[in-house]
Amino acid sequence: MSLNLHTECKQRLSEKIAEYLPQVKVQNRVFLERKSTGVLLLVEPILPQSGMIKVQLEQYVSEAPIYNFIYETLSTELYESQEYDSAFPSTSLAELEGYHDPKAVAQKLVEGFESLPWEYSLTIKLENDFGELFAKTIKNYSICDSMKLINPNDEFIREFPLQSGIKARDRSLAGGLGLLGLSPQKWNQSATYFQIRVIGFIGRYGDTAPLEEAISLLKAFCGIGIAVRLFKVNYTYRTLPTKAEFFVHRRVSNAWSIERIRELDAVVSDTFHDLVFHDLDGSLDSEAKKSSWMQNALGSISCVFMNQEKARRLILASQWFFDSFCGKNELLSFVQTAVVMEILLGEKAVSDLTGLGELLRNRCAYLIGKSREQREGILKDFKEIYDVRSKIVHSGKSRLNLYERTLFSKLQWMCRRVIQEEVKLLQEDLKSA
Repeated sequence: MSLNLHTECKQRLSEKIAEYLPQVKVQNRVFLERKSTGVLLLVEPILPQSGMIKVQLEQYVSEAPIYNFIYETLSTELYESQEYDSAFPSTSLAELEGYHDPKAVAQKLVEGFESLPWEYSLTIKLENDFGELFAKTIKNYSICDSMKLINPNDEFIREFPLQSGIKARDRSLAGGLGLLGLSPQKWNQSATYFQIRVIGFIGRYGDTAPLEEAISLLKAFCGIGIAVRLFKVNYTYRTLPTKAEFFVHRRVSNAWSIERIRELDAVVSDTFHDLVFHDLDGSLDSEAKKSSWMQNALGSISCVFMNQEKARRLILASQWFFDSFCGKNELLSFVQTAVVMEILLGEKAVSDLTGLGELLRNRCAYLIGKSREQREGILKDFKEIYDVRSKIVHSGKSRLNLYERTLFSKLQWMCRRVIQEEVKLLQEDLKSA
């Protein structure tokens, strides 16, 4: 698989990149000066500006694909091939060994770019009691073709090594910037990992589309997990933020090679680490009951991700639902939770006629209300909830008062119930299809 760029396009890319590379500056032998690389943006118009290749490049890389590819590729090469020197002055890239011939460097960059998309596997550890129980009872579970839960065995450890044989890369993987004596990374065979496959390009620093896709799908998995009561969020006080991180492997010559570690944002990491297994308030009081509940919940989640086209809005809403638990900004969380409802129950053509709030509260009440009395309660609460949402968005508020926090808890419950019912509807649709 490759981009199949036109020969003339590749030639013009090589010529222009070779022309601009000498203007790129390097600090301390290993760091590109970001400002100096801006000239490479002038190469972007050479790429197709419409059609399938443009769409693919935005999916594989970003809206500035050739610039991001060159910047990230050169950054990785410099880090892994050059020795850091704090006294080394800012200099042209072309002055460094291995980069004296801009034409040869440009040709190599274009060949790499044209070979996209590349295949990646991103793996993150579930550091909670869910992961411990899964590792003991289920061990491996395929959520869909590109997502799975894994308890590492010897075969997995051989397939996905955590050392590359490249000195600078392995030092970075171990957490060092020139430090000695650091222990190499190892898979924990008593733990559970979430693994996702994506295609495109993932660099050392920037957040390209495949990395963003992997993070979004991880959030959606966690969001649906919260909704179907596989997980609950057990907020924990920490003096320092935690670090949740993906091990990023790339398939090279039919083998997986470790490339780097990419950390999640601090607030996302904290919430990810605050997820614990939902024991239904103690009613799951044995390992057998917990394992059975886990299997059923994973089956519901799997149904969603195995039918991503039909479940597109459900997956997006679940990302927003997880985000609503991240951070300490309660006003933002309130709005994010309201957006979940708008994604799942909103419809522009109808809302233009009836009003969005009225549409949402009626659909919500009749979807999750199991009795006339419960529906009337939902209708009343939802009106008040949407009034708070409107004040936050349109008038501004500094904080939620005690009653508004109660409404927020009710809104989170409604979102959980709506997601549960949407999952059931999806399962019923698939059975009848």
